[in-house]
Amino acid sequence: MGMPAHQASPPGGAAQWPYHSFLPLGALPGAIPCARLHTTAILWEWGMEALAQPAELAVSELVTNAVRASTDARKAREAPDAPTGLPVVALRLAGDHTHLLVEVSDYDPRPPIPTVADPEHDGGRGLLLIAAVSERWGYYYPATDPVSAPRSRAQAPGQGEWLAAPVPAADREPGKVVWALLSPSRASAPG
Repeated sequence: MGMPAHQASPPGGAAQWPYHSFLPLGALPGAIPCARLHTTAILWEWGMEALAQPAELAVSELVTNAVRASTDARKAREAPDAPTGLPVVALRLAGDHTHLLVEVSDYDPRPPIPTVADPEHDGGRGLLLIAAVSERWGYYYPATDPVSAPRSRAQAPGQGEWLAAPVPAADREPGKVVWALLSPSRASAPG
C-alpha cells in the first residue's frame, strides 16, 4: 500500500476557462470506454488534439478507479434502509487552449491511495500513470472545497457560457473528486 494522494484543489481559474464538458455515467464497466471516447471527441472539438493520448489515459484510469470505488462503497454500505439504484460517476473536463483539467467524481469518501505495483498483476498502476502524464493531480471533497463550492445547478448560464458541473446535493452521500491537470509540455516529455 502507498501513501494517500495529496488533498488539494484544482487550479482556481479553471471555472473561467472557455471550454467545459460534463458527463455523468453509471458506475459500470462500459463507462470507461464511453468516457474515453467522449474525451477524444471533446478535445478534437476544442482544437486540443495534442492532449488526446495523455487525456485518454488519465480519463481511463480515473474513471476505472471511480467505478471500482463507487461499486465497492455501495457494497460496503448495503443495508435494508440503504438507497437503491446504480452509483453514478461524473467526468468533468475544462480547457483553456493549453491546459486540460480532468475531474472524476464518485461517492466514495475514501482518498485515492497509490499502491506499489505487483509485477505479477496487471492492475495497481493507475495513479502512477496519472502522475506520469499530468503536471499535478490530487483530490478534494466538493462539499468543503472553496474552489468547487460556487458551482451550482441553480445558476443559469448567460449567453455563450456553460454551466459548471453540479456539486452533489447535500443530502447525497459524501464523495470525492480526483483531478489531473494536463498540458502539452508534460504530454510530450520523454518517458
